[in-house]
Amino acid sequence: MRRLRVLQIFSRYIYLGGEESSVFRIGDALSDTYDVEYFIGSTKDLIGGDALDTIKAPFRAFYNLPVAQRLRRYQELGKFDLWQIHNVLPGLSPSVYRTAFSMRVPIVHYLHNYRMACTNGFFLNHGQPCERCLHGNFWPAFQTACWRDSHLISGLMGLILRRVRSIGTFQNIAGWVALSQAQRAKHIEIGIPQDRIHVVPHFYEPKGELIPPCPEGDILFLGRLSPEKGVDHLLRAWKLVQAKGRKLIIAGEGPEEARLRSLASELGVTHVEFAGFLNREQQRAVWAKTAFSVIPSIWSEPFPLTFLESWTQDRTFVANRLGAMAEVVIEGKDGLLAEPFSPESLSSKIQELIENPGRCTEMGRAGKGRILNEFNRKLWLSRIEAVYKTVVQT
Repeated sequence: MRRLRVLQIFSRYIYLGGEESSVFRIGDALSDTYDVEYFIGSTKDLIGGDALDTIKAPFRAFYNLPVAQRLRRYQELGKFDLWQIHNVLPGLSPSVYRTAFSMRVPIVHYLHNYRMACTNGFFLNHGQPCERCLHGNFWPAFQTACWRDSHLISGLMGLILRRVRSIGTFQNIAGWVALSQAQRAKHIEIGIPQDRIHVVPHFYEPKGELIPPCPEGDILFLGRLSPEKGVDHLLRAWKLVQAKGRKLIIAGEGPEEARLRSLASELGVTHVEFAGFLNREQQRAVWAKTAFSVIPSIWSEPFPLTFLESWTQDRTFVANRLGAMAEVVIEGKDGLLAEPFSPESLSSKIQELIENPGRCTEMGRAGKGRILNEFNRKLWLSRIEAVYKTVVQT
């Protein structure tokens, strides 16, 4: 296959998360085989810096003319063979799709969440599973204020998502990339043609020197502190655990941090440390004293990088039986699965590994083997190249 020119398109969120990290990790992996450039926007760019920009923002969320004009110039100068879209909402707007369709540029669209059928992208409504907008009626989102606790913002996003559908996005995008079979099945249910959705799981590469196992060490949560991550459920579960001198380290920052600190105090849980944001070297230091990690997400994560990172560090994990976790984990061999929304179930799985430190080493080693054999960069490149071949005439 010839060396394609790929334009990666992404609208940043307010808080850094795994999706944004994936965009640049994917770009780096592609750059050995393809010519890759980026078109990056953000919600902050949409709002701008003065009162006039703020007034224009809702209209630009529907059609961002400056973005469309810039993309046309990018394409005319760069002559890209395809655009690889990761996220355009709300900052870049559906104008990205309209511009590509009018210029007949093939699109490969990564599905990092469920935004095509849910205003918040998680199929959660105030902490509970919800698929009421699955088929394109977003009135329930407005009624329940399920995104940012705002009727206005939820309703506006619902209208934008209706716009995405009305311009033929589902039918006109050449290839969609789901991260798991479960996510693919859900998007077929949403209305995307099944013959255009390809499953390409994430990859992860071990970096730095090997960190020896620490089977009697601490327990780690590493991620963004936002509602869908379920850290409040983890704190309730931790209250039921006999820690035996272990510590629960909560590493990350986000909009839920103050509430979670308050909850920890209210519950009276002990041996909990809020470590805040950690850079790469600080993360390595924490992993070195970690026995296993916990992934308490309450949404059906398509393919969280956190479990790949845990395996990469030769650590096993406890996760909820949701999304890619239920699909990928071999229960009892490389991870343990708890029942969702059950602090009792989560605590029992955590306790099981605390009581059996030898299993941590054994299961962490099994997970590392799967990283090397099933979720490596070479295999990922062959899978994404197969997708490109279906959408680009070579």
